[in-house]
Amino acid sequence: MAENKFIIGGYEFDTFYEYRAAQEDVKKIECINEELDIQDPEVALRLYNDIRDGIITFNSPIGQQYADHVADIVANRSADLLDDREIIEEAAKKAKSSKYLGLIFVSMAVVLIGIFVGVEIKDIMHARKMAKLQESIQSASNTNNSQNNVNIDSEIDDIDSVEDANGGESVESNASANEITQDWIESPWDTNYSASDRPILAEMQDLYSQNSDFVGVLTIVDTDINYPVMQTPTDPEYYLRRDFYGEQSTAGTLFVDYRCDIVNPTTNTIVYGHNMRNGTMFGGLKYYLDYDYYQSHKTIVFKTLYEEQEYEIVGVGLSEVGYDDDDTYKYYDFIDALTGAELQEFLDTIQSLSVYDETIDITSTDKILTLSTCNTYKEDGRMFIVAKRVK
Repeated sequence: MAENKFIIGGYEFDTFYEYRAAQEDVKKIECINEELDIQDPEVALRLYNDIRDGIITFNSPIGQQYADHVADIVANRSADLLDDREIIEEAAKKAKSSKYLGLIFVSMAVVLIGIFVGVEIKDIMHARKMAKLQESIQSASNTNNSQNNVNIDSEIDDIDSVEDANGGESVESNASANEITQDWIESPWDTNYSASDRPILAEMQDLYSQNSDFVGVLTIVDTDINYPVMQTPTDPEYYLRRDFYGEQSTAGTLFVDYRCDIVNPTTNTIVYGHNMRNGTMFGGLKYYLDYDYYQSHKTIVFKTLYEEQEYEIVGVGLSEVGYDDDDTYKYYDFIDALTGAELQEFLDTIQSLSVYDETIDITSTDKILTLSTCNTYKEDGRMFIVAKRVK
């Protein structure tokens, strides 16, 4: 008996199961050819992708041969289409990326708008606070010697503008310092109050209520120096980079040395401020390196919480900053003097640092006000103005 052979489409199969698989593939191929024009490159490409992705499957050599045929059509006739599809796919990816970028930019815009609105609101609130502060200062500095307005903050908030290199050369003074002959120092301005016993001036109450670190208003008559003054004994340089409200500010705010006493003024009250390039804070002190300016701008009014004090400027000096391991006497370490020797040491020092060859007129009965700022006539340079109380 002849052996059964399973033949279809020129292919011979050993088992009926293989033969049935081939028959199924032939039917699939016939259906595809009836429905699709596989000579069309786009159709061939779609069919090829379906076969590759397993959407259409073949389980016999006949089906595999057909799949190879489709691949050949794609390879031979669809090169341009493939290039176009790469371009299309690339464009699609870019479009997708652009969509994501667009979403990112929109999100960023929303955030930035939120920030902008927040800054605007903050600026409005700050402007309102400043307006209120100006009104308070006008009332507090209502004196014949004071300006009507006081500067509160620097509009230029640039760290490069701090401690301006305004020049100036140190001139060695040949004049002799006043000689202090008294053994014990006593001033008619000495007081002995407790903080609770000394009432705050009515015109200072509003400013003090806004910030309890506030201790007074400093004005140099006929200049732009007219600012609130702060003091923080437990954090001495707190206002070095903060404004009246304690908010960050490169210009900072004028502040009194923590060792000085505002209730019962010490022999020397030291006020520090930045030498700003735009002239704010103690930026205007550099003009005192001109002798004519120095002679024509000698009146300082320091209106503290408790009293209005008037001072006459009697000296201008330049110095290097001292360090902890430096044994040299530092002008800014003189706060209070009990003996004539202590005051004499201070006078000898500032006289030697004076930029003008004239005796600094300070006696044993004087209360002193020192204004200190930076000056880069040399590295780590300092400039100071010395004044004595006259009222």
